[in-house]
Amino acid sequence: MTNKYYRKDIFCSAYAKDGALFQFAIKLRNIPGALAEVARIFSSRGINILHGFHTAPPDREDAIWGFFVDLKGSEEDVDSLVKEVEELNVTLEVKLARPIDNGPIVDQLHFPIMVSGERSIIMNIKTVIETFNRLYERFGSGAGFILYEMGKAAGENEARSVSEKYDLDKPTVLKVILAERSAKGWGIPEIEKFDEEAIEASIVVHELFECTPFQGKNKEAKSQFFRGYLAGALSQLLNRRLTVVESECVAKGDRTCRFISKIY
Repeated sequence: MTNKYYRKDIFCSAYAKDGALFQFAIKLRNIPGALAEVARIFSSRGINILHGFHTAPPDREDAIWGFFVDLKGSEEDVDSLVKEVEELNVTLEVKLARPIDNGPIVDQLHFPIMVSGERSIIMNIKTVIETFNRLYERFGSGAGFILYEMGKAAGENEARSVSEKYDLDKPTVLKVILAERSAKGWGIPEIEKFDEEAIEASIVVHELFECTPFQGKNKEAKSQFFRGYLAGALSQLLNRRLTVVESECVAKGDRTCRFISKIY
């Protein structure tokens, strides 16, 4: 299922034991060709740009290009590179960062993280799952209720936010909400059914973060947080109190996770 997608690597850190890594954060004029002018300096000197990000909002006069480079094998001096980039007509500002002692280079030039215009944080799945597991260790079956209610609050808030941000009908709002779950790495949702009149919905999710780590290891469905998230989002959209059940789950050996809404 995931083979048709390209992996998304978030610009955060890099490490090369024998490398010469540096981080550039360059503020540019938001005009066509600005990025190419900077890239030309590095490519002409055989310098490898490892990975990074570029943002050029259409309503701003400046753009940001942040990236890591490896100067290993290059005779270029990094301070000379900074000066040369600064002298370009398209450059507004250049910042440079170096590795932490002899360890990795970590992005410390960009903050906060913004996703779809909203401040966000990143947590790896292992941390999230271990946090969920700790809840079950401390509160037993009550942890499922806590996670469900946490997800429900998040889903309600997201449905309100997307509805206020865009002038869209309810089916399209749901499509946007679920598309963003994929963009943010939660899983790959597909709407099987969304009937406003019957107040019914069925959603399949591939690679769901909450269940995939337990693939085939559980006797029961695993999702509580995402199940609550869908319940909150659907209840907000349809203006009815709904609950959601996970009828199929990869944690108990099913091919996908399937969620079905029900009226209280």
